[in-house]
Amino acid sequence: MNRNYTLVAALGLLSGTIVAQPTIDLANNQPVSGQEFVLQTATTWPWEGPTGAAVDFNFWDLFATGNRNYRLFDAALSSAAVTNVPTANFMSTDGGQDTLYWNYTINGLYLVGSRSALEGTLPVNFSDPLLELEYPCTYQTAWTDNVAANFNSPAGPATRTGTVTGIADAWGHFNISLSQIPNVLRVKVHKDITDVSAFATLNRVSDTWYFYSENYPWPILKLVSETLILNGGSPSTTKSAQWMFGPGGVSVGEVDPNDITFTPYPNPTNGLLDLNVGDSDVRTVEVLTTTGQVVLQQRATTAGVVSGILDVSGLASGVYQVRLTQADGRQGTRRIVVQ
Repeated sequence: MNRNYTLVAALGLLSGTIVAQPTIDLANNQPVSGQEFVLQTATTWPWEGPTGAAVDFNFWDLFATGNRNYRLFDAALSSAAVTNVPTANFMSTDGGQDTLYWNYTINGLYLVGSRSALEGTLPVNFSDPLLELEYPCTYQTAWTDNVAANFNSPAGPATRTGTVTGIADAWGHFNISLSQIPNVLRVKVHKDITDVSAFATLNRVSDTWYFYSENYPWPILKLVSETLILNGGSPSTTKSAQWMFGPGGVSVGEVDPNDITFTPYPNPTNGLLDLNVGDSDVRTVEVLTTTGQVVLQQRATTAGVVSGILDVSGLASGVYQVRLTQADGRQGTRRIVVQ
């Protein structure tokens, strides 16, 4: 079923939407140590979205098969990072083997090391880092990074050669699971990397599509297609997706009729949040953390109504749930991002 229709037509013109080309740079997107992101995951995805300016990125057809919690930390807090990847100033990890070491600079975001199932249990340091994202990055920003690195692999000393090419090929309105985020920049990164050790030659060819929102250090959606060739053998291709804002597969017009329909705007936000509750007989509004703790609450006045406007400027940056409860007991929940 084709559900890639325009959100504005479905919602009936969101008033006050500001359309502006985003800029991703160190000032707007540098992380804060300790930030956590709850991501939905899948092993396939139907499309990467359109190219061009002021487009609609509609991802109603993403269906989660799992989830992960990722955290960003100051690399100085990890003794393993300090010892093995001294150029890293941040690290991202799911608490297991999927750990990446980054150097955020004014010129770009560099991948300087990693720890994965392929690289073993200790962080691998790249003598020549990979430029993952050039700063400042706006629509049609493009770059090429030629890689020539040495590192210690599980199979012993290894050399790495190849290229990284990137281009910001689209920006527009991002829609998924009833969350709508304006001014999102899509960046496509292509890598053709060959690692050679005494025992193995591994060629990795990958395409990654990152979807970035200003003032948020982690992509709201990441799509990856990667092909591995070991020692000249048969290629093996895998696909994966990670995203925020719910399990996917829910579009406007497919909402449970017993659910309270509302669309928080703007989302992400760092100040006032309009819940757009309409004529719903809402008695309670609650903002909850991902662990279920209520951090903000609004109850109906003596007149029996709620304003539907929340001030979330006092909340820490992160992902929250907004839960509405009507007089008849029906509820509705939407995920929001506070910057």
